[in-house]
Amino acid sequence: MSHEQVFEGEKSSRDFQIEERTVSEIKEKNFNDPFEMLNEIREETGQISELAAEENALVKEFFVALHKIMKPFARTLPVSTALLPKEWGNVSHASLDLTGQLLILYSDGKMRLTNLKEQKHRELLINITYDVIPRLKKLVVSHRQNIESRVRFMSLVTKELQNTAKAFSSDASEQPVI
Repeated sequence: MSHEQVFEGEKSSRDFQIEERTVSEIKEKNFNDPFEMLNEIREETGQISELAAEENALVKEFFVALHKIMKPFARTLPVSTALLPKEWGNVSHASLDLTGQLLILYSDGKMRLTNLKEQKHRELLINITYDVIPRLKKLVVSHRQNIESRVRFMSLVTKELQNTAKAFSSDASEQPVI
């Protein structure tokens, strides 16, 4: 029976055997063909690049469309401050403007602008979109209802004015519009 004296910081031959077995197992499990894995990494990287370009184009198109929709109704839409990162501190108000800027007002009066078109803010953009779309819908529906109300009012007033105007008409054959 052999006794090995192992000093602090040194490894026994048994430890090396365990390490070697572990390294072998790792090699077998993960590196059967390192070139195959490197090819997969290259393919994945290529896909990431393509997806990032597509995402950039979609974000640009998103803000162009949002600008066109918002412009007749509002210059900004409110955004729930609960969606903002906690590390941004005590935010009292947030809103999204026509250009994709997130306007943030702090309780101490300071202001911050965050460009949601930037790659680093994409997750925030997604969260804010869930909040802004229902607000945008409400704004558009409200605007349509206001126009409908004006059209009904003007239609009634115009018919009455036309009927009154016909009373002053020299042509007796014209009948009032009802």
